[in-house]
Amino acid sequence: MEGVTLGEHLHTVSINQRFCGPRNSGNGGYCAGLFARVIDGPAEVMLKAPPPLDTPIEIREIDDRFAATSGNTTIASMRPAHIVIDPPPLPDDKDIAAARDAFLCDAGGHHMLPHCFVCGNKRETGDGLRIFAGPAPESPVNADFWTPDADLADDDGQIMPEFLWAALDCPGAFALRNGLRLALLGRLAVEITRRPKAGERLIAAAWRTGQEDRKHFSASALFDEKRNLIAAANATWIELNDPKFLERLKQENE
Repeated sequence: MEGVTLGEHLHTVSINQRFCGPRNSGNGGYCAGLFARVIDGPAEVMLKAPPPLDTPIEIREIDDRFAATSGNTTIASMRPAHIVIDPPPLPDDKDIAAARDAFLCDAGGHHMLPHCFVCGNKRETGDGLRIFAGPAPESPVNADFWTPDADLADDDGQIMPEFLWAALDCPGAFALRNGLRLALLGRLAVEITRRPKAGERLIAAAWRTGQEDRKHFSASALFDEKRNLIAAANATWIELNDPKFLERLKQENE
């Protein structure tokens, strides 16, 4: 949607190159979480354009909702949300380790976004989150362990919300199990019940919930080391079907 610049300007954010998804735009989950800080409680973010990197993005209040805009382009809209998930049984630790191995084995051949801040297998430890949520054996769940680093925490030692949103993002894409078909995030709704401390061992899990034509749906969750739910998300993904765009994306992200 173009031309939406009215409304009260609340503050301005910028997406650092480190937090990319595709190399030339921000990771959808991270950006959504950053934009959603304007909402107190569970929030839904609809991404309307690729979040630009190292560019001022204005957070505005427009009528009864919020928007993130860059120039005359609306990047995202934000509003309060209600999240509903029904988690399948979580895989045991052995199967989660096997899921990670399966992801890395597969990604070595055709990961479309190997430099993604969350799931990029070409990101170094301490730089990307390196959450490799592959398919658990004999389970609809994709999962991996994740221990967030201290540089993701605020002054109180708790992981900042946008990084929890990021961790809930990419596992949901891989849980679609679309093979070589690529789907990008269209909508993410998140509820965080507890922000973990840096160094906690978490489980990032996701599973497919449905499909309508090119729209795919998934749910994802973060669990602590006692397997207590601490964050949950509902996501909508849009399957890309433009061969020229896909080829350009592949070339830009090699």
